[in-house]
Amino acid sequence: MKQQDVPVLQYPWPYEIGPFSQSFYEEQNKWIDDDYQFMSEATRTKYKKHGLVEAASYMFPAASTKEQLRPIARFMVWLTLYDDYYEVCPVNKLADIRDHIMDIMMGAQPKPDDIGLMRQVALSRQEFLPYANDNWFERWTKNFYDYTTYGIMEETPYKLKKEFPTLQNLLLIREYSISMYPYGDPVEPAINYIVPNTISEHPVIKRLKMLMCRAMAIQNDFASIEKELAVETETLNIILVIKNQYKVSLEEAVSEAMRIHDNYIKEFVELENNLPDFGPEQKNIQRFVHNMALMISGLGAWYHKGSSTRYKTPGEFPKPEYGLSL
Repeated sequence: MKQQDVPVLQYPWPYEIGPFSQSFYEEQNKWIDDDYQFMSEATRTKYKKHGLVEAASYMFPAASTKEQLRPIARFMVWLTLYDDYYEVCPVNKLADIRDHIMDIMMGAQPKPDDIGLMRQVALSRQEFLPYANDNWFERWTKNFYDYTTYGIMEETPYKLKKEFPTLQNLLLIREYSISMYPYGDPVEPAINYIVPNTISEHPVIKRLKMLMCRAMAIQNDFASIEKELAVETETLNIILVIKNQYKVSLEEAVSEAMRIHDNYIKEFVELENNLPDFGPEQKNIQRFVHNMALMISGLGAWYHKGSSTRYKTPGEFPKPEYGLSL
């Protein structure tokens, strides 16, 4: 199956692109050259073409200044490279790495012998400080923990064994492994509004975030199906899982995955249109949920309209390098 044969997922709301989509490439290249030296030069060259800093403007169009968008763009690069690099890292080793990163996200300083990955997340924290509060940093850090623990660590055994999970197990794992919980946290600093903890924990808001993560996981699986068909250890794409579990064709698996995605979007819209009464916070929560929706449609647009080579160009997706530089 070729990428052009995969249907484009649709949304009932438009997407927007912020004003700084082309503004961070020079900075991005310096971040990669300065702090990602533990990756090969060939891999770093590929990442420079992936358009991750451009994706930040597609996903967070409300950020009104470069200073406001910079930590988001830096974090977009950081989290993607973290995800790729540690993709098949042994779970017991990744736990220590995760905990050290969490300390830095909460304000600890990187160690002198840390790889540059730690310096980059420390810089993101520093740049987020003017736009966030302690509650937000705690949620951001917890979401990173959940993503690593219930996402990457749950995926790794399947990849190492080259086994497929069941569809229901996949949906639970991918909700976290897509990393959209921590990726989504910058919606709040981007709109200059930090959601109060009591509202952030409301079941409707939690459900909206879950739907966002699951829909975006399927987006990613659709955008990457051609490159993942060529990878023997890739057993966690929803299309391939449906094909394996139900013994159907790729085309039938695509249709079923699209049906699941569209149901998530339908529920998201129903909840957005019928939010609980949050009192004096109502308008801000409506704005927050609207920008969550723009994050979904924005990422979908970036996959197809952005300048990234990450999914569009054969051979441009880096192989995991963890262990090669040890």
